[in-house]
Amino acid sequence: MLDTDYIGTLKECRDLVHKGYELLSHPLYGSVKPNETPYRTVIIKKGKSLDTNSLNLIEEAIETAEKFKNNKLTPMWTEKVLDDFRVIDFDIMRNTIQRIQYV
Repeated sequence: MLDTDYIGTLKECRDLVHKGYELLSHPLYGSVKPNETPYRTVIIKKGKSLDTNSLNLIEEAIETAEKFKNNKLTPMWTEKVLDDFRVIDFDIMRNTIQRIQYV
């Protein structure tokens, strides 16, 4: 788990992709916009070499997230709303992990 913001998480994933990791989940999954939530989980796995598909995907995700953030900053949500965003992120990742297990 990283102690960073949404874009920081994406950039950390990009750094790992450069080290040979592959994305197993889409970095912009779900219907919550990058400037609406501070939470983002990305599933990766250790690969053997640079995966150009993962690199292109994460670079595009960073660019998209930065565009959203430049248009409108993430609000200072109440703790209740933050809890809701955590639940959404967790639920999407749980479903993603289940789907990955069946692929």
